[in-house]
Amino acid sequence: MQKRAYIAILAASLLCLTGCKSNTNTMSSSKLPSKTTSKSGQSSFKQQNLTKPTETTTVSKSAHANNCKKLGVSPSDSDNKKLYSECASWLGTPYKYGGTSKSGTDCSGMTYSIYKAVYGKTLTRQSGDMLTNNCSKINKSQLREGDLVFFRTDGKKSSTPNHVGIYLKSNKFIHSSSSKGVVVSDLTQDYYVKNWISGGRVK
Repeated sequence: MQKRAYIAILAASLLCLTGCKSNTNTMSSSKLPSKTTSKSGQSSFKQQNLTKPTETTTVSKSAHANNCKKLGVSPSDSDNKKLYSECASWLGTPYKYGGTSKSGTDCSGMTYSIYKAVYGKTLTRQSGDMLTNNCSKINKSQLREGDLVFFRTDGKKSSTPNHVGIYLKSNKFIHSSSSKGVVVSDLTQDYYVKNWISGGRVK
């Protein structure tokens, strides 16, 4: 009789231990990351909430203020910050006839490259063709950020421009000068007043 009671107690104890162990395993596995198998057959664990932050190309307020300082204009919340950032990166580029890169560029090459980078628009390569084919003519008083400015700088009496730049604000425009490379100049300077042809708004 005692032997049967002993066996019954032993069996009950084993049953209890088995149940507790099973519950422990179930709870532990629920806390683990789920296991997946890749196409290559290798297993890996899914990681939750570990996605990298989305990268942004937005120019910060301080960076924009610094770019404007380099360009000699005052920053504004309404500015196309990408335009000012791109223009600032071209400052000091040496003049190179036929060039379109920051190792050397002429006026239309710089304008062509900046417009493609900022606006995604492909302009014709020569300044005269830019005015004729890519722009609507505008007066100097109508100029706004991103418009083109055209000049005749070779002394010839012609309405066809041979020089182009990009208007920024406050009479300032960026261009590639044959003597100084990429610089910012002022439309009110006598030289640019005398050689002015037209403003151009890209279509």
